[in-house]
Amino acid sequence: MTYVASPSYDRNDPSRVSNLRQCLDTARRRLDETSQASETEKIETLVASAIEAGWEEDEVREALSAGDGHGNKMPEQEPPVPTIGVVPSSSF
Repeated sequence: MTYVASPSYDRNDPSRVSNLRQCLDTARRRLDETSQASETEKIETLVASAIEAGWEEDEVREALSAGDGHGNKMPEQEPPVPTIGVVPSSSF
């Protein structure tokens, strides 16, 4: 399981949605760095961790599927690209 911070706002407070997205984004970045699990497994881990932290399942799943409020899904982290031996083009 990964750590998801507890809610800072009451269920009826409009700031709760952005608080949840921030908590999920932070947890997602950490999960992507440390886990080789499939996308589905990562989502279920995030949902379970968020529920344990005090978030409600419906709001967590909605935040994960809705993304950033502009129709964009929560960004999936690209795997790190090795840079050893790569020389910036400006050094040529």
